Amino acid sequence: MEESKVQALHDTLSKLKRSAGLGVSSHYNFGGKCKTKEVNGQIVREDGLPSNPLYHGFVREGTYDPKASDAAKYGDGREIKRNFDDCKGLVSSSGSEDNNDKSTKKKLKKEAKKQAKLEAKRQAKLEAKRQAKIEEKRRAKLEAAKLKSAVEEEDTTTSQSEKKDKKKKKKKKKKKKKKKK
Repeated sequence: MEESKVQALHDTLSKLKRSAGLGVSSHYNFGGKCKTKEVNGQIVREDGLPSNPLYHGFVREGTYDPKASDAAKYGDGREIKRNFDDCKGLVSSSGSEDNNDKSTKKKLKKEAKKQAKLEAKRQAKLEAKRQAKIEEKRRAKLEAAKLKSAVEEEDTTTSQSEKKDKKKKKKKKKKKKKKKK
């Protein structure tokens, strides 16, 4: 029983060899197996990176040679297409585009409505400010006019009272002159 378990484990592990999956024989392999050597009983990579699965896919800077590897066959990955604007016509129209167009139209319409509302609000605020300014000017003019009229009244009353005082003084002088005579 134990021997059959060991044999099954060995078969499973042999299926998971490097050549079986994404690796040397894979379409996405850009350089193949990393070169290793054995030093003091331990396996060490020749490029100096640690020998563990985390660094397996990495290559030290300056050591990659696209002419010596499989890059000529598969490409070296330098040209990566990131802009797919030219592929718009290739997408199948399954109705999702129509929904997307409708939702974008709705969003644009909603945004335009919001902008119009904000603009109207801003205009109303500016108009209220203008009206308040005009009202303040009117009030200031009325106050100035009232002050001017009050000053003029005061001047007229003081001038009238002064005239009366002068008249009284003249009369007193005349009376005194009469008494002296």
